[in-house]
Amino acid sequence: MDITNHTHHNRHITFVQGLVKQQAFSEIRQALATAPQADVRQLWIDCSHVDRTQLTTSNLCLFVGELLKFKNEQVQVVLCGMDQTTEKLFILLKLDMLFGKARSLQDALVPDKQLVAA
Repeated sequence: MDITNHTHHNRHITFVQGLVKQQAFSEIRQALATAPQADVRQLWIDCSHVDRTQLTTSNLCLFVGELLKFKNEQVQVVLCGMDQTTEKLFILLKLDMLFGKARSLQDALVPDKQLVAA
């Protein structure tokens, strides 16, 4: 898993690539803590690695639970690179209304980019 920080147009973007396991959330939280207070904090998670075998009920519940904690801390959560199966699952579970969606990190760098619902 790689975590990189980007500051662009008063937005602090923490981009996570690779498999995100439960233990990784403390690392992500540390990376988000480096954001200047004046910046909007965004967490972009690359979901292109997620496939059907990783979408067990407990894994999904833990993942979504952690993302909701970030939202409660005023972090905008954006999921990018989801395949059709993952995207359909998020729609069926009504999770598409909770998080932003984008195709890639490049979308994050476009000023005032409107993030579409998943």
